[in-house]
Amino acid sequence: MVRVPKIVPWTSTEEYMGVGDSLYSDDAGERRRGVAIVKAWRARGRVPVAVDATASLVDMLDADTSRAAGVTGTRLRHMYAMAMIRFVNSIVDLEQKGAYAQSMAALASRIGMPAWFVELRHACTHEQIPSLAVLRAACEQALGWLGDYYWKKQERVMPADTMDRVRGALLAYKAAYDATRVTEEQQQAEHAGAFNAARAALAELLGVMHADAVRLYVVPVLLEPGLLVPEDKRQRAKFPDCAMPAGWARQWGGLFRLLEETWGATLVFEELLGGIAAALAPECGDAGIFAAADSAPSTSHAAMLVAWVRWILKKHYVPGGESTVSIGDLLEACLRSLGYYSRAVLKAVSDADPTLKRELKPFVDYMGRALAALVAADAAEAKAGKGVAEFSEQTLQDEERLMQERLKEALGGAAEDEDENEAMDVDAAGAQPAAAQTASGRWAYVAQDAWVPCPIGALSDGSIPALELPAWLDDVPLHATSA
Repeated sequence: MVRVPKIVPWTSTEEYMGVGDSLYSDDAGERRRGVAIVKAWRARGRVPVAVDATASLVDMLDADTSRAAGVTGTRLRHMYAMAMIRFVNSIVDLEQKGAYAQSMAALASRIGMPAWFVELRHACTHEQIPSLAVLRAACEQALGWLGDYYWKKQERVMPADTMDRVRGALLAYKAAYDATRVTEEQQQAEHAGAFNAARAALAELLGVMHADAVRLYVVPVLLEPGLLVPEDKRQRAKFPDCAMPAGWARQWGGLFRLLEETWGATLVFEELLGGIAAALAPECGDAGIFAAADSAPSTSHAAMLVAWVRWILKKHYVPGGESTVSIGDLLEACLRSLGYYSRAVLKAVSDADPTLKRELKPFVDYMGRALAALVAADAAEAKAGKGVAEFSEQTLQDEERLMQERLKEALGGAAEDEDENEAMDVDAAGAQPAAAQTASGRWAYVAQDAWVPCPIGALSDGSIPALELPAWLDDVPLHATSA
């Protein structure tokens, strides 16, 4: 089953919650900043009605507080009335889901909205607009209701040490579980209470967390050594088979059931596969073939992560049928990354899906040959005593002179005199080129005192070069036509 992503106008949960804090801030400037961000979100679309209503009400109250000259009380009452009408209509209409329309009062009662908001909306629409004092009070109470029934429920109630709290709760759960595995019945009964308490504490912590916490906190902690990956390297899986150690996956069944009860199996295991893909196949082109960064997992750690990929695919992936997890993102991440670990993940997917095995075989074989060639090249270079190539200003200047000589040979004798006049001789002190101007179509150095930073794609003077092809090329056929 493929989980359809939800499109939102904000870039992160932190930005979203930060706007809520700004809208309810005591500082007027911070409130204006929150309203401005929501206006930008409206341009992107898909703004939740509660967020839009909150920004409109805050903007209305701030406009009343700093009322400009010439704004009459009647005009202000109409502005308040419009804000309240839109607030009630937008919130209550979300509950209008049946085949027959229900009354506004019944729908408002269902969501906990005060009944007098609906009465006020009716008065503003069909009767005389209430007084300014009543409208101000209604606007303030509407903001309070939105804060209690929407914004506070969006909070994850997680402080800055969220990762440490999640790690501590998971380690406590594992320690309590390990204690229940002793042989003596009396000790088992004693430790069972501690295990139930640790499980309840973990369930309470996870229950107040947003779904994004699976990706941000739970999965990174689970993939650390000591949890899904054994602390003792001798107990971990080994390349090339990456077989799960006997009995290791079984002891995590209770934790996985708890996570599934909280967020659902699809979210949990797809995020787990995503975290493993990010660790084993990061998008990094200048890294080594066996590691992507200094923080890359060790060989035994990576083998254990591949073993978990095999286990998840075996339990939750059905080739050509309804599966709990989708492996599209996992395949894309591994196919974009040339590495030993990503190739091991592709082999695990191939073993789980015979159809994909035929399609992935050319990629797996190519990655194997490429890795073997890189290993052989590194070995030959090390044997020859050659270190890593070092680039300096002098080597770059030598390479430039070599390219200029080849250019002279390519242009022939007609351009030889011109090239001599425009040669860029750089002395040992790093002086600027003798000639800053070159022929049309040639590269030229810019004088150091005249160069200024400019955007990528622009010239040093800030202008955008004309890169359009001439219009007459539109009529040139791509292939020769026969008469």
